[in-house]
Amino acid sequence: MTKFDADKFEEVMKKSKQKNRKKSILMVVISVVLSIIFVLGILFGIFWMNDRHGYENAKYLEVKTRFMTPNVQTRNLPQSDIGLFNGKNIAEVEKDVDGYPVEWGNISGTYNIFTKLGKVDIYSIGGKSYPEGRRMNFFNPNITYKYITADTQDKAIKEKNYTKKKGKNGSSWTRFPEDLYEKITYPNDLENIVKAENRVVEVGISFDKPYTYEEVQKMLPDNLTQAWYWVSEGEQASKKTEHIHLNDADEDIFAPTVTFGYSNSSDFKYGDLQLGDYWKGDNGLNTAFEMLKTDYSLKMEKDEQKILDGILKNNHLKNKKDMLLNGIVLTGRSENFKQLEGKSWIQAASAGASAEIVPYIKPTK
Repeated sequence: MTKFDADKFEEVMKKSKQKNRKKSILMVVISVVLSIIFVLGILFGIFWMNDRHGYENAKYLEVKTRFMTPNVQTRNLPQSDIGLFNGKNIAEVEKDVDGYPVEWGNISGTYNIFTKLGKVDIYSIGGKSYPEGRRMNFFNPNITYKYITADTQDKAIKEKNYTKKKGKNGSSWTRFPEDLYEKITYPNDLENIVKAENRVVEVGISFDKPYTYEEVQKMLPDNLTQAWYWVSEGEQASKKTEHIHLNDADEDIFAPTVTFGYSNSSDFKYGDLQLGDYWKGDNGLNTAFEMLKTDYSLKMEKDEQKILDGILKNNHLKNKKDMLLNGIVLTGRSENFKQLEGKSWIQAASAGASAEIVPYIKPTK
């Protein structure tokens, strides 16, 4: 029978405890290292996703500026304010008024790790007034604009001269008889523009009907700059009536109009979005609008989506001379706009930004 050696047993147990202790320490170190790597991996993924969405958001601000806002360009790349889970891009914008750069505030957009677009704010101008001018009003030639005043509404409601319409999800609205609506008087600022001295002016022209690009070239004088083309939803677009409800004076009517268009500046390159010249090869204006629909249509209002669908379906975007236009933004010296007075193809002429002519900046035209 083997004799039990207490000293040897104690020594074996001691070595076993030391070995287990080292193994435990090693396991703890490995766990801590793996945990740190895991956390860093998550943080890296969050930063990567946030950075990518920030880039996509900045690209969208550029696209919205170029193609959805008349004669507005970004002055520089957006400045980003990036947080851990979200961020915000702010880009300064300006207008080119016959060679005069006019600051036009900024456009901003928020994003987070879950969405690349988030909220996009239309232009925020210093204070509440537009610098050196005002916002242009546009009127779609495919739409008949009618309005009803607050007084007329109140009278119709008292007389119960209305009907209630119901929509989806429990929504409802009041519908007044058609004969209570009046056609708006379209603004025409040309007479006052011509009277302005020593100024360059931006004017938004709404046509009385869609015209082809080639027709527009024959209609316009050479001493005005064609700054931005308002692309039509096409010759097959149905004529519709848009009703405007007013709370202010009749002369303050503003008909919000969806505009898609492009400028003569064709050097649009932002990261992997490189359109180059709109009219070369496959990089046509059609590419820009297809990209708008593919990447951003979910963030558009329903009326914007409908107009964009019409543009892609009905307009001749690949053939510049046959492309249909609803209107145009012109810039030039104030006196040069006199040639447009009385033109039958002008439905509305709305003044926008302007600047005083100075000796050290020569107007384009």
